[in-house]
Amino acid sequence: MPLSTGTITKLDVVVFEPEIWEGAVNNFYRAKLVAGNFFWDLSSAVDQGGDQINIPNITTMTANTKTNGTEVTLNSPTEDSVALVIDTWQEVSFLIEDFEARQVAAVYDLQEKYAYNAGYTAAAALDDALIVLGGAFSQGIGDSATELTDSSIRRAIQYLDAADAPQEDRAFFFSPATMWDDIMAIDKFVLANEAGGRGPVTSGPVGMLYGYKVYVTSRIPTTLGSVMNFYAHKDALVFASSRVRVQSQYLQQRLGTLVTADVMYGVLENRDTSGATLRCKI
Repeated sequence: MPLSTGTITKLDVVVFEPEIWEGAVNNFYRAKLVAGNFFWDLSSAVDQGGDQINIPNITTMTANTKTNGTEVTLNSPTEDSVALVIDTWQEVSFLIEDFEARQVAAVYDLQEKYAYNAGYTAAAALDDALIVLGGAFSQGIGDSATELTDSSIRRAIQYLDAADAPQEDRAFFFSPATMWDDIMAIDKFVLANEAGGRGPVTSGPVGMLYGYKVYVTSRIPTTLGSVMNFYAHKDALVFASSRVRVQSQYLQQRLGTLVTADVMYGVLENRDTSGATLRCKI
């Protein structure tokens, strides 16, 4: 008996096939914010208000030879100060009108997710401002045509040692490309037999270089073809900021809920010789 050719096809019944939407969403990836947790934070100084923090500088005194029968030589240094000005206000806002709010499935809790993302984006603006300063130290090493080398890393350490920056509270800040293309290609940092079988190939990227903490962040910028990595003591940069504030308000004239995250801050290069910019090719 011949087979029938009039079978029901997928196109015949497509109207009955539901489209399933997963309750979870693909939220955007967020780079870990590192600079604001490392550098000198004076935010508490402006908790009660204020738009400028003056930080006095103390200069080094001079030792003088003392001979019998003579008076001591007095030091009389003239001190100055640096001013940290809170002059930047960043906001991230969105509005969800009732029509969309009622039609979006409750399982997505869209307003809460957007509010969380807005708060992160506001906080990231402060981190970015500090990282930009880190790429602008006058002590610059490398250029856009070369990879980051072991000698460049050691030169950065030498610069801070020569400036008598404390050994404690120093760190490297690298882009992912610099870490994986350059640093992880330097044998002395990678060979497992130099680390008792626990080198970065088997245990992940190094968390220390020459005893100093390493932060890897995708927020390191590029300028004129160079990746602007840097090495610094925590006092090299200073900042003060408000806490990230997230507010919401129902606006009857818009029939929707307005949500705003905002932050006020100021950043300052406090000690130029306590940092070094490590430029390399992209």
